[in-house]
Amino acid sequence: MTNRALLRCVVAGAIGLGLAAPAHAQGNGRPKNPKATKPTPPSPTTTTPATGTSSTTTTTPTTTTTPTTTTTAPVTTVDAFAGAPSYRQFGSWLEDASAQTPGEGYTNIGFGYWRMSGMSQTNVPMLGAGIGLSDRLGVSATVPFYRTNVDGASSRGMDDVYLGGSYNVFDPTLTVSEFGLSVGTVMEVLSTDGGNGRLHFAFPVALELRRRPFRVYGSAGYFTRGAVFSGAALEWVGPRQWIVSGILTQSRSIKADAMLDSLAVSRSRADVMASFAHAIGGSATGYVSVGRSLSSLAEGGTSLAINGGVSVRFSASRATP
Repeated sequence: MTNRALLRCVVAGAIGLGLAAPAHAQGNGRPKNPKATKPTPPSPTTTTPATGTSSTTTTTPTTTTTPTTTTTAPVTTVDAFAGAPSYRQFGSWLEDASAQTPGEGYTNIGFGYWRMSGMSQTNVPMLGAGIGLSDRLGVSATVPFYRTNVDGASSRGMDDVYLGGSYNVFDPTLTVSEFGLSVGTVMEVLSTDGGNGRLHFAFPVALELRRRPFRVYGSAGYFTRGAVFSGAALEWVGPRQWIVSGILTQSRSIKADAMLDSLAVSRSRADVMASFAHAIGGSATGYVSVGRSLSSLAEGGTSLAINGGVSVRFSASRATP
């Protein structure tokens, strides 16, 4: 795993102190609700992010790894008469501002579970990988697979795919104040076309400050689907290489929707999460995160979000003779 992002998901994992930060991100840019089979009055339901913070969802070491989490949790209202879903555009992307390590990267495999009003979603597997191309530039990808259950009806398939790149402006390990700054872009390929195309982008800016045994980092930005977001994490490196993190992400839809406005469905969403990570051998890290939305279930909140997995670091660099 590299100093970049390993935390992409509705929830984020954590890591540090020479461990690889488990970061896996994944999110749902589009609702996965099965089609209605008979006319029913419109009723708001929600679809889960995955994740990061997706939803969200998020994954962070204090020295050699960087988590990033993505969470997108659209709220959907299925109108059988109209035959098309209406949903809020939410999205979050959380990462730190640590610099890349050229030739070093990570692969990770994980799972996620989200429970909302009237539905649940399970993502297995959630696949991720990333690598540092230079001492400042890194790239990553997240490919999750989902299964949803809505009142007994289920659907499955490949979820939204995220391809990210980040450029480090200030490396917190090289500044006297231990302050870091990075900028990036994320390409979001939605699993379904909601009328505005499947291809969208996010533009996050990340900040980081280190004060051992703590580290604080956060990011803010914009999704072209029509959402602004911000998020922050407080990480503590404990004894025996344990990493504990507290995470808060917020997102606000800036895209008007007359139906959801008339139903008083909130334009804002906030999620909290606790993450735990520990080394497994010399190059692997196990992680698990638990969280929920601060928003109510009626407003599209998630009553329970759990994700975990294993991340493995690798090095593609070759020794110089």
